[in-house]
Amino acid sequence: MKKKILAAVLSASLMSSTALAHTNSIGYVSDASGNVTFWYGTYHYTSFNEAELKLEGANGTTYTTTITQFDELSSTTPNGLFPGVNYFTTDGTSLITYDDSVAAGGASNTWQGLTFSNLAQGDYTFTYIPLGNSESYQPNGTPTMDWAPWDEVIRTYTVTLSSALLSGDANQNGILDSLETSPANNSAPTVTSQGSSSIVGYIAVTGGVVQVVSRTQTDTTWNNMSDGTTQNTQITTTELTPFEGRVDQIATAQDATSSTLRNLDFDNIQGIRMDHKMKNGMTGGTTGAVVGGSKELENGVTVSGGFIRLGADLSGNDDTVKADTDMIGLGVEKNNVSLEIRHAMTDYTVSRTIGDFANGSETKGKDTSARIMYSPDTGKVNPVIGYTRGKRSVDGYEETGSVQTARTVDATSEMYGYGTVGLRGDLGLVDFTALHHTDGTNDISLGLEKSTEKVTWRVGATRSMTDLGNTNSVTAGIVVKF
Repeated sequence: MKKKILAAVLSASLMSSTALAHTNSIGYVSDASGNVTFWYGTYHYTSFNEAELKLEGANGTTYTTTITQFDELSSTTPNGLFPGVNYFTTDGTSLITYDDSVAAGGASNTWQGLTFSNLAQGDYTFTYIPLGNSESYQPNGTPTMDWAPWDEVIRTYTVTLSSALLSGDANQNGILDSLETSPANNSAPTVTSQGSSSIVGYIAVTGGVVQVVSRTQTDTTWNNMSDGTTQNTQITTTELTPFEGRVDQIATAQDATSSTLRNLDFDNIQGIRMDHKMKNGMTGGTTGAVVGGSKELENGVTVSGGFIRLGADLSGNDDTVKADTDMIGLGVEKNNVSLEIRHAMTDYTVSRTIGDFANGSETKGKDTSARIMYSPDTGKVNPVIGYTRGKRSVDGYEETGSVQTARTVDATSEMYGYGTVGLRGDLGLVDFTALHHTDGTNDISLGLEKSTEKVTWRVGATRSMTDLGNTNSVTAGIVVKF
């Protein structure tokens, strides 16, 4: 009779313990650095940690037995727990794949965890140590039922920590477990947001007088996933309208300046005003002055010399160019034959735009020439014939500003030569000149001249027409007779 009463008491005690126990799942996650966190899940909604877990090596695995307090708490399924891989519940006999519908007592709702370090691949036995146990940090403590294991399978069991788990990728999907959310049914990660980017690539090519910038826009979209990864990346490219811009600002200034200089005499003192209209859309003006003189020697030779300073300023197409030129000249004349030597030095300052980009540059140039002319005195209208030979150069330079379109330009140097034919007329108060130069330039000039014993007054207007544009100029000055 006593045996039956004792059996009944033990049975009631076990039933009561099971009915009150809450912990019904266990899992373990590696951070890929030898640290493994064990998680105990309870179907109770609780807010505190309790008890310890003892870990021992099993089946030949060498590991120093360690007892560690639970010190982590989560109200959502911890990352990296995958049912059937490293997350289980109990069927009373062994651990089975966790699922909300089969979990003992119902779905787990709170998890407490702890981390063990320096774990190697192998078998390990875990054992739950409640408060009041002789191995507990509170051997006289009183355990609650919130974290009490559902049965002996949950309380103590031997599990295998595989190399895959210790690598931090237990489900072998190429994603670190600690980044993957772990719903109880191990469903695929969900889309949390969308990302996008738009990048425009540029390729600048310069040919002749134009720079062309090809533009390709690359648009990328993707889904940001709940496990920290990205999916469904889509890339599209669009060819945008190219940018185009001119790079002939210095050549334009050279043309305007050289067409100006070739029509100036340096044997007088005069002021200069010129207006340029170029075929590339640039317009502007040049102002300057000449200081010089001439002297006729006893042998009939006339020598002359002088200094010319010009400042050209042109703009157009959202581009600008300034050319400040100093020139010295020397000449001799006898029997209607003249020989002149000229040397010009120019400082160029350029700004240019192309689409969204802007660049600037500064450089220097030189132009040295020798000219021989013959104009016999045959009457009121006289023929003119001549030839000019010279060399012009521009120093190399690097553009500043937008790196997408900045150019590095090599130094240039060229020899040139052109012939001149035309007519000069002296109609008394009015004189005229019409010249054609074989480099494509044509000049037409009209002038008024009045002489006294000591000086000659001159006022003139010239139109120069080149392949690149036209220049109208007005000059006024005096020639001092020495």
